[in-house]
Amino acid sequence: MVTAVTMGLSAVVAAQAAPQDSVSGVGLTFYPWVDNGYPSLGRNGLVADPELLDAFAREYANNPHLTNTGAVTTANPNVQDFFVWWLPHQLANIAMGEAEPPEGHPLDLATAEGLGRAQWLAHMAGYYSSTWLRSNMRVFDRPSLISVTPTDDVYAQFYSQALAQYRDTALSGNDAQAVGFAEQTLRSNAPLTAGLPGPYTDMLERGPAEVGMFGYDAAWLRNLLPPSLNAPSAAKPFTDNYFSANPDVLLDARFALPSQPYLQDAERSYAEATGDPGAAARVAEMVRGRAGQEPLLATQQRFTAAGDAIYRNGVIPGTVTIYRGWDQEQYDRLLAWASYAVMYNKADSLNALTAVATNDAPLARQEIRAALLWWIYSTTYVATIFDPRNDTKPLSESLPRFLAD
Repeated sequence: MVTAVTMGLSAVVAAQAAPQDSVSGVGLTFYPWVDNGYPSLGRNGLVADPELLDAFAREYANNPHLTNTGAVTTANPNVQDFFVWWLPHQLANIAMGEAEPPEGHPLDLATAEGLGRAQWLAHMAGYYSSTWLRSNMRVFDRPSLISVTPTDDVYAQFYSQALAQYRDTALSGNDAQAVGFAEQTLRSNAPLTAGLPGPYTDMLERGPAEVGMFGYDAAWLRNLLPPSLNAPSAAKPFTDNYFSANPDVLLDARFALPSQPYLQDAERSYAEATGDPGAAARVAEMVRGRAGQEPLLATQQRFTAAGDAIYRNGVIPGTVTIYRGWDQEQYDRLLAWASYAVMYNKADSLNALTAVATNDAPLARQEIRAALLWWIYSTTYVATIFDPRNDTKPLSESLPRFLAD
């Protein structure tokens, strides 16, 4: 969350916080870059910047920050929270102009170098989030029966067939291309060019994109909560009204956790734009779709159904985790992770609709950059969820640690 906002929310908490050592940075463990360089990452613009990562760690840990139950504190910064949800969403706030990078560390996402550094940070967060989840699968469920170490070719296909188009459009597309691509991201992850080669063709063309991912993640979050059979048996959400969403209403979602600033701004901009009859009509056209296009509500419902099918009763043991055995600390973290994922998808969708309806190229580029960072985070997480390299280590050894002054 934006530092100024959290500081305003936490005056009492800060005054009562116990003294603690100041965090100076992050001690990294293995990640997909350090063993053989994973050349496809560099070829797709990622720029490693450990000093910037350390600066973000200091910003999170040494200032008031949200807990997993929506309170604000200056105590007990947790490296799991930092990688699993704080860092990717702070990057989204920066991408959408709702936050600044750490003082003394400029990060201009309109440049190839700046965007590449943000891409690397998103990649790191995605990898360590996957490591976190797989470790918890082992502790609370059972070890995964699937062990696949991702090669560089896996990342190369994701980037060349899906993610490069986001980066190229954000950096070098003209205004019309930026607005057109923002509309494209509502429905499909596939490039606009025809004849997409490779094994991921159908997945990309029918993939979730922004609206579909909202539907899927909303279903996932809903099925983490009681009375779902997938909710933990010995842990509970901090409130009975944790989350609600009507799958028959486009982008409907309400949260117990405070909304991220980028979502607050996206909702405000969308409401202002659709107050104009012309823009509202353009939104209705996009939602309805052109001839041959699936309506956006149908896309949302299709992926809602997919999420329900996977998570309603818990998925097959040993493949992807079920959540019934999770303890309270990790369940709170899981719910925060899922909540912020839904917020991200909702904000990207609203911003794309607003940008196209108002022909706002700067907003379209912001949305494309934010979406790029989200898909890097998500695809890195997906690519490494079955990575067995940390299976013999406790979570404390497989995740980075904060370094103290």
